[in-house]
Amino acid sequence: MIDLDIPETVATPFVVATDQPPHDPVTAARARVRQPLAADLLGTPLVQISTLPAGASGYAELMEGAAWARPADRPLLHKFTHHVVVMGHIPPVSQPGHGQATRAIARAVAEACGGVIYDAWSHQVLSHDFRHGAEHPEFCLADDWLATFITGGGHDDGLGARDGGLSLATAGLHRFALPELEARAVPLSNVFAAVTLLRCLSVVLLSEHWDWLACNPGARTRRLARRARVESRDVWRYWAAAPRPTADGRVQVQLDESGEIGPKTLPYLSVGPPDDFASPASEWWNDVVDLAMPYVPQAPRRTAA
Repeated sequence: MIDLDIPETVATPFVVATDQPPHDPVTAARARVRQPLAADLLGTPLVQISTLPAGASGYAELMEGAAWARPADRPLLHKFTHHVVVMGHIPPVSQPGHGQATRAIARAVAEACGGVIYDAWSHQVLSHDFRHGAEHPEFCLADDWLATFITGGGHDDGLGARDGGLSLATAGLHRFALPELEARAVPLSNVFAAVTLLRCLSVVLLSEHWDWLACNPGARTRRLARRARVESRDVWRYWAAAPRPTADGRVQVQLDESGEIGPKTLPYLSVGPPDDFASPASEWWNDVVDLAMPYVPQAPRRTAA
């Protein structure tokens, strides 16, 4: 079993970069926010808003290295002079509602000042048009709550191939008081199936986590099983989309602590074959995961929540 520490609250920052910071961002947000819970949180200790020069906020360098929804928007960053930091202090048991409400406030602030939003947990700058519109009433991870970053590993042969495979890591689960997931030495030919596996596993773990929190209010430690089952149909839950006919695949995965897990560290769990899988891990990725996990790059939401 894996012992997880459950914090009382999780600091959840959304940073609005702008060259026209509102004089009173709380008032500006209150005039535009459409979500009742977001309106209730404004002006409370659960959501704090501060305006700082871009160079003094502590987020400028992070935003420089962040993923952008549209890379062509990256030059916008250099025109922004200020960062309006919308900091939510969110009890894990109140997710996802409070997380959506906090982001709704950031969207309202961005709409008021023509800014863009950086999500510090998923390490991505959301699209420039994201400031318009309201949060969808039905939560789904695909709504920019989770990102998956892919990096190379091993020795580069000079042609772009690496003999150590690729490393994948999620970003965004920490905000829900869950460890991020990582997969190492993934063969290049299996990377799309690996992305689906991490997305589906995130859906499963998050759903189980919220059920556990609801049944154990106030608990500060949770024991997580090292073995988990991932089903291919969970890809539709990731997209909050109507299921389509696909192979009904299932994969047993082993979760192991990756580095120290504790109250002052950001925990990661490595994802790999069960410890009783006798063949090399590359065969597990190719013969098990790749056959079971359909890659769905995008799927339209259900029309009704």
